[in-house]
Amino acid sequence: MTTDHPGNSATATSPGAPDRPRTAGAFTPRITPAQRRALLAGARDPIGLLPKSVNLRTLASLADIGYVGLDQSRDVLRGQEATRDALDVWGGALTEDGWQRARAEGAGRFRIVVVGCGKAKQDRRVTAGAMYVGTFHGSCRETAKALLQDGGRQYILSAAHGLLDLSTEIDPYDITVGDPGSVNADFVQAQVRERGIESAEVTVLAGSKYVALARQSWPDLKAPLAGASGIGEMKQRLSQIRLAARAEAGQQR
Repeated sequence: MTTDHPGNSATATSPGAPDRPRTAGAFTPRITPAQRRALLAGARDPIGLLPKSVNLRTLASLADIGYVGLDQSRDVLRGQEATRDALDVWGGALTEDGWQRARAEGAGRFRIVVVGCGKAKQDRRVTAGAMYVGTFHGSCRETAKALLQDGGRQYILSAAHGLLDLSTEIDPYDITVGDPGSVNADFVQAQVRERGIESAEVTVLAGSKYVALARQSWPDLKAPLAGASGIGEMKQRLSQIRLAARAEAGQQR
């Protein structure tokens, strides 16, 4: 959805949404290294928010050429023009044109790795990131970290709570996907829409039931553990994925 100020306002377009084709011969503004870094940094956020480290001068200059606006996911900002004063107060977010330019500069879709929850848990209320203590879950978490070295977000898919941020506090529970009282596809889809991550590039590191649940929200997700004969083969695959991701990251430095 484009606002009434297409040159200066953000849109509700999600990071992975199809690019709108430009007309032939359309002018592409030159950008500075600082502007490029800001665009790529914004593309690492699921809704295109630029980090607070981007200075106001860069924000305003990107707004002038239509690449940055205000965060249109917030009702208070929807439809407002991205003036210098507004950017100073609220910060900036990529517009549809900003997403297109970020991709042209090398940014991909926002990346997410979803790790399945585990049976072995702490016996008290802790954060989701600390709750699961099984070795397979730990291996999945380490692999997720390796895959996200260049940015992105890690979630845990819990049978009791759906998508969990690592910092969310939860109590122990004893159900798995498919059990009575476990979350269903509609519940997870609502969480995905609320977070604005429908079009993210998603990898799921989990067993088949969790992959099937996540696939209802992300039909084109990657499931590198699919078809494995058991936990042993899954751990072997996870180790290979970590090694490949770290080697690729080393080559790019």
